[in-house]
Amino acid sequence: MRIGITFNLKDEISPASVLNSEYIEEFDKTETIDAICDVLQKNGYETVRLGSGIEIAEKIKKEKVNFVFNIAEGYGGRNRESYVPSVLEMLDVPYSGSDPLTLGLTLDKIETKKVAFHAGIPTPRYKVVRSMEDLPAVSRLRYPLITKPAWEGSSKGIYNSSRVCDQKALAESARALLEKYPNQPVLVEEYIKGREVTAGVIGNNTPRVLGLMEIVNKSGPDEDFFYSLEVKKDWERLVDYISPPRINRLLDKRIRHYALTAFKEFGCRDIARIDFRISRNGQIFLLEVNPLPGLSPEYADLVIMSRKVGVDYEDLILSILHSAFSRYGFVDRREINAKGGINYETI
Repeated sequence: MRIGITFNLKDEISPASVLNSEYIEEFDKTETIDAICDVLQKNGYETVRLGSGIEIAEKIKKEKVNFVFNIAEGYGGRNRESYVPSVLEMLDVPYSGSDPLTLGLTLDKIETKKVAFHAGIPTPRYKVVRSMEDLPAVSRLRYPLITKPAWEGSSKGIYNSSRVCDQKALAESARALLEKYPNQPVLVEEYIKGREVTAGVIGNNTPRVLGLMEIVNKSGPDEDFFYSLEVKKDWERLVDYISPPRINRLLDKRIRHYALTAFKEFGCRDIARIDFRISRNGQIFLLEVNPLPGLSPEYADLVIMSRKVGVDYEDLILSILHSAFSRYGFVDRREINAKGGINYETI
C-alpha cells in the first residue's frame, strides 16, 4: 500500500521571501516527515512525499497513492488548513485527520468560541477588534486582557507583551497585530490567571482522551505564565511538561469531559489537541481546538504528552493511521486496494 504524506516544510520557504518572520512557525522540519515515513515504512507501507502545492493532484495520480497521511498547514488565509483535504475529497482519496469544515472552523478562534458556547463549553469573555475604532467596546471586559490574531496557530501573534493590564497597553498591542496581520481581526479575551492544560484526544465515533498535560513555568508556579511565541521558541529552557497534571480527580474528569465534548461538537476525526486554561478557583475555559496538532518527535506537545503517558512515537502515528482506516472500513493495509483507493483511469 502506498501512503502519501502531505505537509509544509520550513525549508521550502526562502527567508528572503518571508515578509513576516512568523510565517513558517506552523510548518514542519524535514526531520518530522522523516520520522513519520520511518514509522510507516517499518510497518510495511510504501511512502510518497507529496508536499502541499497544487501539484499534489498530479503526484497522487502518478505515484498511485492509495491513502494520504495529512499534516499540511496550507499557505495563507483562514481556510488554509482546509486546502489539501478539499483537494483529496475532490479526488476521492481517503486521508487521515479532520475534514475541511472542521479545520477551517477551528482555526478561526472567534467561530470556535461561538460553537463552544452553544455546546456548553466555557471560554473566556471576549470582544473582536477589526479596527482601532472597535476598542471602546473592549471596556466591558475586565483587565488583565490578552490579544491574539483571530486565525493563526502555533502561538503566532501571541507574545509576552500580549497580556495587557491597561488601556494604553491594549491599544499598542491591538494596533501592532492589526498592522502585522492586516487581513484578520484581533481577538481580545479576558486573561485567565491560573494554569494551562492540554488534552490529547484520539478516535472517531467513540473517541478517548489519550492524556492530559500541564504546561508550567520551569522557574516555579506562575499564574501569569502562558504559552507565548517567545516561550515556545525557548521551550527547553522555560517550560516543564507535567503529565498527568497535578490536579484533583474531579477537575481531571471535568477537563476530559470538555475535551471529548469539543472533539465531537467540532467534528474532529482521528486526532486533536484541545487546550484549556484553569482559573485559580478551578473554573475550566477552552482556549483552542487543534485538529491538526504538530507531530514533531522532538518538540510537539502531543508527542511529549504521549511519551509521558507511555505511548511511544510509533504507536502514536499508527494509532492515528488506524483510526483513519477505521472510518473507511479498512481492516488492515491489504484491504485498502480492494475497498478504496482511486480509479486512476478517470482522473
